[in-house]
This record gives sequence, C-alpha cells and structure tokens, in this order.
Amino acid sequence: MLDKTDSQILNLLQHNAKLTIKELAEALHLTTSPVFERIKRLEKEGVISGYVALVNAEKAGRGQIVFCNVSMPIYTTENIDTFEHLVKEMPQVLECYHLAGMVDYQLKVYVKDIKEYDNFLKQLAEIQIVKVHSSTVVLHDVKYSTVIPT
Repeated sequence: MLDKTDSQILNLLQHNAKLTIKELAEALHLTTSPVFERIKRLEKEGVISGYVALVNAEKAGRGQIVFCNVSMPIYTTENIDTFEHLVKEMPQVLECYHLAGMVDYQLKVYVKDIKEYDNFLKQLAEIQIVKVHSSTVVLHDVKYSTVIPT
C-alpha cells in the first residue's frame, strides 16, 4: 500500500523522471537515504516499472493516430494467443486492449499518414483470424498524459 510520501515520489517522478535523489529529497523535505530506499522498494515491488523518454510523435514522423477496432470471429484461446503475439511485433501499435463488448481489441496505431495506415490495414488483413471492425482517425489531442494518479 502506498503512503503519502510514496505517492509524492511517484507524482514527482511521473512529471520528471530525470530528477535526482537530492532534488526529490529537497522537494519532499527529507534526506536522500529514505528517498533512495523508497524508490528502490517501489521499483522492486513493480510499482515503478521503468523509466522512458516521451517522444513527440509528430516530430518523430508518426503524427497520425488511429484507433483500430478488431473483431475475432472465431474466439478461441489459440487465436487470442496468436493475435496478441502478432500485435506485440507491430511497431505501429503502441497500445492494444482486449475488450469485452462489440469488438474484441482496440489498437492505438501511430503512423506517418493515412497512406501508411492503409498499408497497416493490408498487413492486418493478412491475419486470417481477425477482421477490422472500424477505424477512428484522431484529428487532434485534447488531453494526453502518462501520469497515473496515486
């Protein structure tokens, strides 16, 4: 269970993972040793699962986001495992969610433009166990965050 100090550490790191132990300790009015030990515990427990650089997709040439909804007409464990393995290998897919409802999966796809998305759809069409249910093209971000409230 996270206490107030753990939550404060997580909040600070989610906004700037480059903060040093000293900077974190100063912000929390603590010494460096307990902050260091808490971070190591949070990492060991898997609360902190990694550190990344957030890249501007548009500046990296992947400015078009499309949500792709996929159905699996023959819903078996083998087909689920096969599809999930394949989608993990697709670099255009940054997120994939297994859903309950009208569609089985929703993919968040980052591509250069609609032409590249068309090629991506052709790649999906080669997977016989699924069919594309619908695609939704993102016009612009209203809110984008990676911060998990703690």
